[in-house]
Amino acid sequence: MMSPNNNKFSWRLNSRLRITIFLLFIFSLLTYQIFNTVDKYPNIIDKPKQWWNDFPDSIETIETIEAIETTGPTDTSDTINNTDTEINDTTDTTDTTDTTDTINITDTIDITDTIDTNINKNNDTLVNNTISIIPTIPSETPSSKLDYLKVINNVSLLPNIQFDPRKFNETPQEKELRESRKESVKQGFLHAWKGYVKYAWGADEVLPITNSSSNGFNGWGATIVDALDTLWIMDLKEEFKNATEFIANVDFTKSNTSISIFETTIRYLGGLLSAHELSGDEMFLKKAKELGEAMIPSFNSPTGIPYNTWNLTKGLTEIGYRPYSNLGILSQAGTLQLEYMKLAQLTGDSSFFDKVQEITEVLDKAKKKIPGFYPLYISQTTGQFINDEISFGGMGDSFYEYLIKQYIYVGGAVDQYRRMYEESIDSMNEYLIKKGQVKDRPDLLFLGAYSSGSFVSKMEHLACFVPGMLAIGSKTLDRPKDLELAIKLGETCYWAYNSTTTGIGPEDFLFFKKGDRVEPDEFEHFSTLWNEKFLPNGVYRMNTKYLLRPETIESLFILYRVTGDKSYQEKGWQIWQSIEKWCKTKTAYSGLNNVSGKNIVQNNNMESTPDVISLDTYVFNTEAHPFLKMSPVK
Repeated sequence: MMSPNNNKFSWRLNSRLRITIFLLFIFSLLTYQIFNTVDKYPNIIDKPKQWWNDFPDSIETIETIEAIETTGPTDTSDTINNTDTEINDTTDTTDTTDTTDTINITDTIDITDTIDTNINKNNDTLVNNTISIIPTIPSETPSSKLDYLKVINNVSLLPNIQFDPRKFNETPQEKELRESRKESVKQGFLHAWKGYVKYAWGADEVLPITNSSSNGFNGWGATIVDALDTLWIMDLKEEFKNATEFIANVDFTKSNTSISIFETTIRYLGGLLSAHELSGDEMFLKKAKELGEAMIPSFNSPTGIPYNTWNLTKGLTEIGYRPYSNLGILSQAGTLQLEYMKLAQLTGDSSFFDKVQEITEVLDKAKKKIPGFYPLYISQTTGQFINDEISFGGMGDSFYEYLIKQYIYVGGAVDQYRRMYEESIDSMNEYLIKKGQVKDRPDLLFLGAYSSGSFVSKMEHLACFVPGMLAIGSKTLDRPKDLELAIKLGETCYWAYNSTTTGIGPEDFLFFKKGDRVEPDEFEHFSTLWNEKFLPNGVYRMNTKYLLRPETIESLFILYRVTGDKSYQEKGWQIWQSIEKWCKTKTAYSGLNNVSGKNIVQNNNMESTPDVISLDTYVFNTEAHPFLKMSPVK
């Protein structure tokens, strides 16, 4: 029946299992775009000028540019806690950090060590506040170091991702329906935005049932920054103007508490950079540069893998740093690259690129038991992985997502990203994709995990980004079988929604894979639960929470853009209708404690979140902030 190997898979999660950031805005943006047609002229859009296009053809021969040195204070301190949490039907398995400053953050984990280490401190200065208009050339570049200028000069045009818009046809009635659905999503976003403005303006998030606010991200107004591109894309210019005025007065160089480098990068830094590119407002770039520089000292570990948390004012923390107790997380270390690469592009300071490329080099060179399989934890001291747990869900997900997106972003200029991605997808296909035992749906494929040399039959909602990733990679790298798999996994993620009481997918579930033996008495027990939709058919355990996750709708959006299949619009609409029915409150939208059962309970958490944003022109970061891809040097 249930494989004992499932018990071996340790999901080391923090005891305070609560995420506090704004997935609803991402969900709204992606759902909104699924009802946009594909742009027939994706390049006709006002874009900020890309700085390298003004350079002479012999850009690499420029030798007189003064380098800007980027050094920061040595790490000071950290106190970290770890609690093993057993997964059950009601436990929230989201990766969450609990720091001494009571920050709750997705995809982080902290480990406590009680031994103190004395280290030296210095007062090295950070990069100056002047935004470069030309790329920085380091005075000394090791031969093994990837030269950023060569990357720029090797940017090329990759195959298009989106389906041919000339083949898109719709009747006047279909257009009217699509536009009305798009407007419904926009009004849903406005409902949540107005609730935030009324009850939590300037705070990080609104609590949608108690009509109060919460500050888990240093009180910088995380909802405002995260929603900037959504406001712009939905043409909510007055709301965008108000948000701009607020952000202009935020000091992103200081923090009252330790912040998550990962969360701050993908949400704040990504949001600011995207807002700059969409609007052309230089204030956003100035703020992004200030924030990016302020976080640079966190990269000063022995390996260059940044520390999980950092106090921008005091350093790591104020009470002592323990280098041997700090574990890097795969999804954190591997999900900073797009943001810092974009910052390097827009400021002309190549040191930002160098910092994140160093992380990629460490991850690439670290020993692996299976090619392309990157374990969840890595030592920030040695640069070696310290376990063998493999997951495309929590703590692993966005690392794999960024490999293909980095390759697309730089126009194929760094083949390393393609190689690492293809190795990972090949191993995923071989080891992690299994058929289930779903009655009447033997075609469904499931994406599990891997631990101690064995398959783990657990699928997470977080892993439902994979269909979209595969679809993008299939078109970029000419891997047609990946698109076939993307379509099948996308159907499984949608099936998970369609198999619950609410029509909303659960946080994760354990499933019977093909060949598993189920005892008759157990089968009778599960059959009752399946028939009443307390469990999806073929599933024997489920984490019933719903955290306003956008991964499934993201994949449906991408599959629609790649294939042109209008059925993905219908699926997106059905999901949106379920969100409206079960998650909407008088103020905004709330996650759910349970997606199945007779008494559906909301959890008082609102987690944030194309005919303009083309997948052939933009790359989305993991928080759905669109970045313009690099263009070849003219």
